[in-house]
Amino acid sequence: MKKDLDLVNNYQKEMVLLGRSLALLSWDQETNMPKKGLKSRSETIAFLSGLAHEKFTSNEFYNAVKRLKKEKLSEDNNIMINKLYKEIEKSRKLPKEFVLELAKTTSLALEAWKEARNKKDFKIFQPHLEKIVALKIKQAKYLNLPGHIYNSLLDSFEEGMTVEKLKPAFENLKKRLIILSKKIRSTSTYKKQNLKLLKGEFPKEIQLELSNDVVKRIGLNEENSRIDFSEHPFSTKIGLDDVRITTNIRSSPMFSFGSSMHEAGHSLYELRLPIEHEYDILGDAPSHGLHESQSRFWENMIGRSKPFWKYYFPIFKKKFRINGNLDEWYKEVNEVKPGLIRIEGDEVHYFFHIILRFEIELGLIEGAIKVKDLPKIWNQKMKELLDVVPKDNKEGVLQDMHWSSGAFGYFPTYAIGTIYASQLYNALKKQNPDIEKDIENGDYSKIRAWLAKNIHKPGSKMLAEEIIKKACGEGLNSDIYVSYLTKKYSEIYKF
Repeated sequence: MKKDLDLVNNYQKEMVLLGRSLALLSWDQETNMPKKGLKSRSETIAFLSGLAHEKFTSNEFYNAVKRLKKEKLSEDNNIMINKLYKEIEKSRKLPKEFVLELAKTTSLALEAWKEARNKKDFKIFQPHLEKIVALKIKQAKYLNLPGHIYNSLLDSFEEGMTVEKLKPAFENLKKRLIILSKKIRSTSTYKKQNLKLLKGEFPKEIQLELSNDVVKRIGLNEENSRIDFSEHPFSTKIGLDDVRITTNIRSSPMFSFGSSMHEAGHSLYELRLPIEHEYDILGDAPSHGLHESQSRFWENMIGRSKPFWKYYFPIFKKKFRINGNLDEWYKEVNEVKPGLIRIEGDEVHYFFHIILRFEIELGLIEGAIKVKDLPKIWNQKMKELLDVVPKDNKEGVLQDMHWSSGAFGYFPTYAIGTIYASQLYNALKKQNPDIEKDIENGDYSKIRAWLAKNIHKPGSKMLAEEIIKKACGEGLNSDIYVSYLTKKYSEIYKF
């Protein structure tokens, strides 16, 4: 048994190190790599991805895990072996040639997406996406989980979640948010609002200075992290005490500031995962939805709150020479307005951006939607759900990088994470009645400690919903999210 455990742990460590090498290569491709390095980089990424897959699905590793399943192990080792067995069973269904092809295809597709986005020309990206969709359909068929074909892709990001569970839940939430959106937009406060504070001049260097400041307050520093620029903000873990986040500067300072908070939430989670499981499967987050809850918690529950701006508005006012007061600024930061860009979406309409992508992904994987028709379908759905239509593909179908990386099944986790975030904030306030005073003082130490204990430290010893149940007293509950939105925006828009 000891020999098998040593073998399993050594294999896991090697695979973690391979994964971090791939993360570093991908981060570099997004931030620093010369354009002409793409062909060589895609070959390297494909090779390392194939090597990792080969190790994970090897007979030696698989047989050791199978033998250990029959042994009487410690609680942690028992959970680890059962999780490994499930993941290996899935991975062994994917031929190595398929894994290599998918890795190489997505590496090339990322650069094609960037070019297509910059030129606002979907046709540059279309052949790459067609190949990726075909490969993801093939992957779903290889995995062949019960129910809808999309379940096989969704489960990789949110274990146990299915289309059969998501569709009715999303439909119900969509109806309730449509009602709330209409109520807000029918108020005299909404119709008479004169938003002007976020339309000023916001120098790039000051935006970056403030982004760095809030990231440090959340819990990152120069010794364990860095901020760079990329077309689409993201975060990644390169190693122990080494996380990278990226942002982008746009006209409103809230984009760089908010995206930095969002990505810092992800990275703080990575830094706080259980160090004793640094090189095994229990040292990961149990789901992307729970991971998203951390980014959405910091970006929205903290970063859009009144207590947060009681601390930060005087700094913004001085740095940017803003001519206005806190109430005006708070209202503008929380403006409810159907928009084109998901990552710039307000809290009420953000969900519609997710349902749009979810419905399109279902159609693509089912074969009901063709890639060539995506720009037209995207615009139709934007009109239907948000009553806005993109003027070009850059602010439409090409705005997200996820499909270029083959992340089909990822988008629903944004909605799940957003709901979890509202539940966590609700539980945090109940357990710490004075926490908003700390936020008003720019002190997040108690919040970090609470999240570390309740969310970060368990790693993946439990499923995501079990962690939420333990922290909040119940599993996924969209009623908490709707109640939070209704209370907050009824106060802002006076209804």
